[in-house]
Amino acid sequence: MKNQTSLLRITGILTLALAFTAFAGADARAVATKAAGEKRADVVTIDAMAADKPLELPAVTFLHEQHAKALQAAGKDCASCHTPLKEGGYSFSFLKSEQAQGEKLKAFYHESCIGCHADMAGTAKKTGPQEGECRSCHDKAPAFAAERQDGGLNKLSHYKHIASPAIALKGNEQNCGVCHTQYDPEKKAQVWAKGKEDSWRASYLNSTARAAALKADPDALDPEGRRLADQPSLGAYAHQNCVNCHLKAAAAPNAKSGPADCAGCHTPMASIAVVEDPAKIPFERLMRGQDDSVLMLPPAQKNMDIKGMMAPVSFNHKFHEDISMDCRSCHHKKIDACSSCHSLEGKKEGGFVNFAQAMHSGTAKQSCVGCHNIEKQKPSCAGCHITPSARLSQSSCASCHAAPAGVKAADAESGALLNLDDKARKTLAESGVAERGAKALAALPLDSIPESVSIGLLAKEYEAAKLPHRKIVASLIEQQKNNRMATAFHTDPATLCQGCHHNSPLSKTPPKCASCHGVDMQPSLGSLPSLKAAYHQQCMTCHERMEQKPRATECADCHKPRGN
Repeated sequence: MKNQTSLLRITGILTLALAFTAFAGADARAVATKAAGEKRADVVTIDAMAADKPLELPAVTFLHEQHAKALQAAGKDCASCHTPLKEGGYSFSFLKSEQAQGEKLKAFYHESCIGCHADMAGTAKKTGPQEGECRSCHDKAPAFAAERQDGGLNKLSHYKHIASPAIALKGNEQNCGVCHTQYDPEKKAQVWAKGKEDSWRASYLNSTARAAALKADPDALDPEGRRLADQPSLGAYAHQNCVNCHLKAAAAPNAKSGPADCAGCHTPMASIAVVEDPAKIPFERLMRGQDDSVLMLPPAQKNMDIKGMMAPVSFNHKFHEDISMDCRSCHHKKIDACSSCHSLEGKKEGGFVNFAQAMHSGTAKQSCVGCHNIEKQKPSCAGCHITPSARLSQSSCASCHAAPAGVKAADAESGALLNLDDKARKTLAESGVAERGAKALAALPLDSIPESVSIGLLAKEYEAAKLPHRKIVASLIEQQKNNRMATAFHTDPATLCQGCHHNSPLSKTPPKCASCHGVDMQPSLGSLPSLKAAYHQQCMTCHERMEQKPRATECADCHKPRGN
């Protein structure tokens, strides 16, 4: 039973490997198909021949887990498809396929795959298509589609690796150096860069970017200054290290190894599955020399003449660490200051996205505004923020950009803070964060809000709708009072009112809906909906987004039918 368990782990882990790994030296890519079929994490497309000549038949949709299980049942292991390495583990190209091209590569696949099917059939085992059954593999409308998420570590899976005795470094209290290495030109080897640990994304290009870089310059260098042609892609490097480590751990007595299949790393639930009870994990903060608070200033040089700049942002780094699942939520490629890639003007390293765009893009999930827009889609916020704008209103700027305590507004906007040393910046950031954290949610006193509102201007078949106005406002206040983002941006007591009174000035006595919406739609006034449509759109959409009752079809809960 022990051997069976280990073998299942090994074959399943291999599924993880091949799902993103090279066929013929290139990363296996997800099958892009519109076929309405089962979505799986282990779907691989075999189309390596397309690099040398147009394909005569559709690419092959390969289900790796299905094949791994079949080999396991036949008493075979990973070496059936992958070449063992001298240092242990396997190369995750398909056998020696990287040594062939064109027709030779085509013949190699056919001989290997169909040959294996024939051998299995000869032992009366259920197997795959035989010679001549071309369309069984080369299907232009495959029944399966690839669906897998990024396999990087988040806090849950990171903790599992930090605490694992299977990969402990001798003489070290932490396991960081097992994975986090950088190239040392003097030693010509990968070494633990203690205190400078970074994502592998900072050192290795994905297969698409790698191929494009080599096509433009065969002698191109990678991000660490090594010859790119000699380095694997990000996917190949990750599987070479992760999967082989899992294989080694699985082979040890009483082993607890990594995931047993592609879904173990490449599905939304994967990070939760790696631990028995995530709620009981004593998370340790991942320290890399970062401060709790950071004073974010434009990426300009000291003594640079900048007048009329935006006030700095006192950024609560520790708080954002706590509410994020991983560092990549913000540091999407390299763990460094945002300004290292995003300058005032924009530069190649940052895709020519300048600093302001990187912070304020409403659609990029790594930007401040983009991440906040995602948060506003949660039920507690979505009723008011039905359609988050790609840009914040001008009144929102001061919620983040503010002179720290003890600094005059004129000094904060003059560029003078650029000349401060790191210690002084840290002190100002801490005071700014503390000041903002002490604020409470700005809201109108409940006794100043009408208890109920009768909506009866259109009443004909139904009685007037009685809106429990104060109860609704009280519920919104209760949901938002501990929300740090709401506390920061809801700076006016009447802000919550704008959830319904969306286009009126901030006021505790906003105009009625009929002030703008007519009984009938008036095309000459633009796209304003009629009054009835405005009421229903506002109320029903809010209930749906905030998961509240009554539902859109429960008319009588709001409108009591009139008697004869």
